[in-house]
Amino acid sequence: MIQKIWVPLSLLLILFCSCDESSLCLSGQSAIQVGLYSAASGQERDTTLSGVYLWGYDDRTQEDKALAIDSVRLSAMFMPTDINRDSTTLIFREKTVASDVSDTLLFIYQREREYISGDCGFTYNLTLDTVIHSFNLIDSVVISYPSVVYNENLENVKIYIEP
Repeated sequence: MIQKIWVPLSLLLILFCSCDESSLCLSGQSAIQVGLYSAASGQERDTTLSGVYLWGYDDRTQEDKALAIDSVRLSAMFMPTDINRDSTTLIFREKTVASDVSDTLLFIYQREREYISGDCGFTYNLTLDTVIHSFNLIDSVVISYPSVVYNENLENVKIYIEP
């Protein structure tokens, strides 16, 4: 009788003890990590922009999506991706007293589904293929690390800003 109770009780104890706070789930979103650089210096030096806005654009409906970044000063950012598609279009804008300039960025990538854990479920890792952009504020874009991996902290893209 004691053995019949002990076995299920032991399994429950193991189950509850195996889950800890170190396995907390992150947002589950694959975001492209971007650094901003000056195109004028001739050397690779980061730059900071003020009044930066970033929002998505839906090519199918031709509608703007919600703001991802709202009027901040930054030199690096996380650009959200649409994991239901093989591309994401974003509008990147700098609005200051002196200027109001925006560019469109189109990120094209391949998606690969990855299992994280029973609690967190699945996410998508991305492999960046191409970045197409307009040339108002942005001089050039370089994919420095094409793998966009869940919970990884590496700069994927360098955006060089016009002087």
